Amino acid sequence: MRLLVLAGTEDGRELADALKQRGHDILVSTLTVYGADLALEQGLQVRSGAMDAQRLTDLLEGGAFAALVDATHPYAVQVKSMAKSVCEKLSLPYLRWQRAPLELEVHPLIHWAEDIPAAAQMIAKLGGQRILLTTGSNGLSEWVAQPALKDKTLYIRVLPTAEVLARCEALGFKPKQIIAAQGPFSQEWDEAMFKQLKIEVVVAKESGKVGGTPAKVQACLGLNIPLIILKRPASEVQDYTTTQFIKHVEEILWNQRSFS
Repeated sequence: MRLLVLAGTEDGRELADALKQRGHDILVSTLTVYGADLALEQGLQVRSGAMDAQRLTDLLEGGAFAALVDATHPYAVQVKSMAKSVCEKLSLPYLRWQRAPLELEVHPLIHWAEDIPAAAQMIAKLGGQRILLTTGSNGLSEWVAQPALKDKTLYIRVLPTAEVLARCEALGFKPKQIIAAQGPFSQEWDEAMFKQLKIEVVVAKESGKVGGTPAKVQACLGLNIPLIILKRPASEVQDYTTTQFIKHVEEILWNQRSFS
């Protein structure tokens, strides 16, 4: 079966490769050229670039795809909504795969926030002045707009691409505030960076084991630094292992073919 897989992360590419190994004809779609390069290195067929609803519709209709597999990041809410809507209009199976959530024990240094405004209020209450955001570049404009952070020094860790760096500079971040590096990072790497920058509060997303969150947690606990974790958007998706998900996909495709 020919499948379009939306995947810009490591585990998304691994899923695409596993589907390919099962004999499916896979096209991986990534947002960035960098993500596409990584997929190509794994021997996957790939296209890159942002898509709106019309572009996705044209791609699905022109490519004779049997289904769309959405393996985007847990926080890619807009892409998820758009892809699901397009598939509904085309009567095409939309199959959402999501990495397992991270299970953390309750700890006084770990704080959970529903969204960016709530996280900003937590930062203000914690009292730290040097804040490290490891939540990506897409939400930076919202972070900068938070009144609770107006007297804080924000450091940001983002992907080292020209587009991302231009976005950071446009928002007023100076080079000394920008850590441009490709993760995931080890606990040792995180600890060294936190100490060098004298970070007092770290903010992260709950990106699961693949996203490097466990290393941030251990680094913060080891250095006695408060960590604020943004909760994942609410989801009704069942948690599958890769093997379980592929079985689920093939059952749906088989049933679709049987009734077509």
